[in-house]
Amino acid sequence: MSIEMIILVMFGSLLVLLISGVPIAFALGGVSVCIVYFLQGPNVLITMVYSTFALMWQILFVTIPLFVFMGAVLQRSGIAGGLYEAAHRWTGSMRGGLSIGTVLVGVFFAAMTGITGASTVTMGIIAIPSMLSRGYNKRLAVGCVAGAGSLAILIPPSIPMVLLALFTRQSVGKMLMGGILPGILIASLFIIYIIITGILKPEACPPHPEQFTLKEKIISSKGMILPLGLISLVLGSMFFGLATPTESAALGAFGTIICCIIQKKFSWKLIQEATFDTFRLTGIVMWIGFGAACFSGTFTSLGGIDFISELILGLGVNRWFVFTIIVFIILLLGSFLDPTSIIMIAGPITFSVLVPLGFDPIWLGVVFVILLECGYLTPPFGFNLFYLKSIVPKEITMVDIISSIWPWLIMLLMGVIIISIFPQIVTWLPYAMMH
Repeated sequence: MSIEMIILVMFGSLLVLLISGVPIAFALGGVSVCIVYFLQGPNVLITMVYSTFALMWQILFVTIPLFVFMGAVLQRSGIAGGLYEAAHRWTGSMRGGLSIGTVLVGVFFAAMTGITGASTVTMGIIAIPSMLSRGYNKRLAVGCVAGAGSLAILIPPSIPMVLLALFTRQSVGKMLMGGILPGILIASLFIIYIIITGILKPEACPPHPEQFTLKEKIISSKGMILPLGLISLVLGSMFFGLATPTESAALGAFGTIICCIIQKKFSWKLIQEATFDTFRLTGIVMWIGFGAACFSGTFTSLGGIDFISELILGLGVNRWFVFTIIVFIILLLGSFLDPTSIIMIAGPITFSVLVPLGFDPIWLGVVFVILLECGYLTPPFGFNLFYLKSIVPKEITMVDIISSIWPWLIMLLMGVIIISIFPQIVTWLPYAMMH
């Protein structure tokens, strides 16, 4: 069978299985097993077992449950409430201040969780009712939570970024560091959009009449001390070379427990629930990882990646044209597949095509993750749309939620354009790291 036919059969079969409702892990694994059995023989199937075990024994995968546990504990600890109260007091009297505060809280929460679902749901429960009760436009209120929540996979600790680094064989630490400044850039674009909206449509985000003294604002800032300490512990230990990403994740998990004890939120029930969430989410990620490892391993061994790379490189077109095509493909995949599957299927192919064209792999990884952020917002299967639908008041429909996300999606794509023009925004911190 020709390589063109192999590619058509593998991806066509995968698409049919996904449309049929087969779980992504079993669809990936099932297609791989069938292709190997019929093309290479049953004796080759044992290599899939070896590759799966090799994946399981990578020590860096320990980072994932530790970061998940960190986010699960923080979601239940009440730290987000303290952050939002501080942001509310400092920015609420401005036009659009509550939305700006929500974005700022989103940055803090992103730097503590690494899980978009936890960030979006936690902020949505606190921020959306507060904004709606003060006369904010419902689409602005919902949209800013969706946009700010998506930052959780860009600003470290980011579970998808860890997975992308592992599956594309890049430095996990450098990849995580590369997301910091672009995350701040995109949050700044969100804030600029809110300010412009406040100027052009003042009725959409009125300032609230509550006034707080400087003393009250400073007192509320104590709610930021623990989050800042936790962020500094995790990111600082990685940046200065004091700990590996796995060790930093362990420090973060331990730090969240200390934060809960200090805030008198610690209980065995909290640990039990956070542990259950950790097992559940890690299990999902690992099963998809096993299926994707089999799929990508089979595709690579049959010459699929080499064929695609040689085909594109042989076209002789401008590298930015190739980059643009791949961006559109990833955006399209983001509308239908979950980010973990996209990372494990499209990540290795993207890097094998674009890195030889001269794109920096760390920069490319950050762009890839920003495009995954877009996938969290784009219908019909954007995860943040469904997270929000589960927590918003009944009068806010799915149509309202979908129509609210487009400005934030545009800001994300603007972020890609800016870091394409100024790649140092991504690469400066990773290559300044101490080893």
